[in-house]
Amino acid sequence: MPIPEAELTKDDGLIAPEVGLWATTKHRKIAYYSSLFATSMKKKWDFRVYIDLFAGSGKARIRDTQKIIPGSPLRALNTIDPFNKYIFCEKSSENMDALKQRVKSLFEDKDCSFILGDANICTEDILKAIPPFTKKFRGLSFCLADPYKMGDLHFDTIRKIAAYIYVDFLILIPSYMDINRNPRIYLKASNQYIDNYLGTATWRHHWMDINSKKKGFGAFIAEEFCKQIKSLGYLYESFSDLELVRMETGKNLPLYHLAFFSRNELGLKFWRTTKKSTSDQRTLW
Repeated sequence: MPIPEAELTKDDGLIAPEVGLWATTKHRKIAYYSSLFATSMKKKWDFRVYIDLFAGSGKARIRDTQKIIPGSPLRALNTIDPFNKYIFCEKSSENMDALKQRVKSLFEDKDCSFILGDANICTEDILKAIPPFTKKFRGLSFCLADPYKMGDLHFDTIRKIAAYIYVDFLILIPSYMDINRNPRIYLKASNQYIDNYLGTATWRHHWMDINSKKKGFGAFIAEEFCKQIKSLGYLYESFSDLELVRMETGKNLPLYHLAFFSRNELGLKFWRTTKKSTSDQRTLW
C-alpha cells in the first residue's frame, strides 16, 4: 500500500533544496504518468525499471514557504504497483546521502541502486544496474531526465540508453528558463552546449531559416531536440504533445517543456491521458 501523503511531505530534517511553486505541477504530471505506466505495464512485461538521471534529494521545499514536497524518486516509489527496480543517479553527494536515508526509512523493501555522479559520465554504471533481458525475460524501462539546465544533459546519454534497452523517456527541456534566456551565449561559434544537447551541429543551419526564428530560440531548440529523439526510432507527431509549464506566479511566464517519447503508440496515448488528467489539478495521489 502507498505511504500516506502526510508522511511524504513531513519535514525529516534532511536537506530539501528550494524550488518554485511550479515544481508541484511538474511532479504532479511525472507522478501521474509513472503510476499509469507501472500499473498498465505490470502484466505485459516480466520486469519494469525506473531510471531517474537527476534524482535530487527526494524532497524539496517550496520557496518562501515551509511546505515540503516529495520529489520524483519518492513519488515513483510510492505507486500502487511499484516498479521492480529503481535506479537513481545524482551528482551531489549531499543530495544522494539524503535520498538514500529517505528511501531506507520509507521504502526499505524496494530494490534500488544509487549511482553517485554525472549521468553523462556514469551512463555505463546506470546500464549495468539493469538486469539482462531476454526473449524469455522481457523488460521495459521508464527513464526520467529532469535537468536544471541544458548543459546538464547530453544527447549521447539518451542515445546510449535507448540503444541498450527498450525504454520510454520523459524529459524536461529547459526551453525558456535557460535556452531562451541565453541565445547570445549559445549562438557563439565556440559554444558547444547545444551541440552536445542535440548531438549535432546542424541546428545552426536550421536556425538561419526565418520561420525557425519566428518560433523563438527556446521553442526552436525544443523542437530540434524532439526531432533528434525521433531519429532514434521514437514517435514524435507534433510539438503540441509537449507540455508547457509556466511560473504560476506573477506574469505566469513560461519556464520549460515536458516531452514524452516512446516507440509505441500506447505510450504516447498514456502521455496524452496524463496531460489531460492533470490539467485540472486531479491526481492519483
